[in-house]
Amino acid sequence: MRDMEQFDRDHEKALRRLWFLGDVHAEFKYLARALLAAPEPPRWLVFLGDVDIDHQPFREILAPLHRSFPEVRVAFIHGNHDADTYEHWAMLHDCGAAIPLHGRVLEMDGVRVAGLGGVFQGRIWYPPAEPVFANKDQAMKKGPYPWRGGQRPSPKLHGAIYPDDVASLAAQDADILVTHEAPSCHPHGFAALDDLARALRVVRSFHGHHHDDRSEAYAPLRPALGFDPRGVAYCAIKNGLGQLIHPGEAGW
Repeated sequence: MRDMEQFDRDHEKALRRLWFLGDVHAEFKYLARALLAAPEPPRWLVFLGDVDIDHQPFREILAPLHRSFPEVRVAFIHGNHDADTYEHWAMLHDCGAAIPLHGRVLEMDGVRVAGLGGVFQGRIWYPPAEPVFANKDQAMKKGPYPWRGGQRPSPKLHGAIYPDDVASLAAQDADILVTHEAPSCHPHGFAALDDLARALRVVRSFHGHHHDDRSEAYAPLRPALGFDPRGVAYCAIKNGLGQLIHPGEAGW
């Protein structure tokens, strides 16, 4: 396990201005309030999936942010609801200057952030079971069975986690891992994400999806896990130190 306290000391300024947003489900007013109330604006906003828009491109939604806070940069991973329809997927990824973080490591003011969007799906891969498909291309083509009559594959296949994406990400190094799904410390989490965090050698991870924040319960598990896991609740915001910027809302 890397020295979390030393990492936080070395990168404190950058981590304070690195904000992680829980599932917003198209409710951006909470972000606006947090930005206006902040004594110092963030340098980065990272959406943890379930942006959940099908009515307007993400770049248009972000336009007022860019006008009011031109120095703030945006990155995101997708969640399961971002693949509810093809419209959801298209609107999220019509993102302008925002950066899709899924499957890559991006340096944010000296902090390396890795992103893995999506959720585990039984028809694709539901660890610890063996995967049915290795990657999205295989799933979209249904293996040896092509789609008939002009049908399109289910859009939900865009929102699955695929073994090839995890393996590619695991070969890299990062300081922070962001996922939509939770690691095993959550009652509905997955040990496969523990393995990914350790392979990346991250200090800390952040997840959304479950609309809750069990970070206090996670804390005693840090030594066994080998990293510091943090949950971010519905419409909540935390900075890179794990500190709460906005508490979000109860339920959904």
